[in-house]
Amino acid sequence: MNALQEYFDQNGVTRYQVAKQTGIANTTLANAVKETKPLSGQTVKVITAVAQALGKTPGQVLDDLIELDEDNSK
Repeated sequence: MNALQEYFDQNGVTRYQVAKQTGIANTTLANAVKETKPLSGQTVKVITAVAQALGKTPGQVLDDLIELDEDNSK
């Protein structure tokens, strides 16, 4: 599973909710959660939107995503 999609699931948020709250396009988020999209390919725009929707800093979101990605690769 894509780390970003797993992060959405763990935080009980959907792509639609993030798009609605932040104004980022739902298609941008759909591309970000594709199975083939590596964490290293995520944009600052996406990370910032997720952080805004969850009331976190972009750094916190990125740290969480890196941890998830590392756990998934074990």
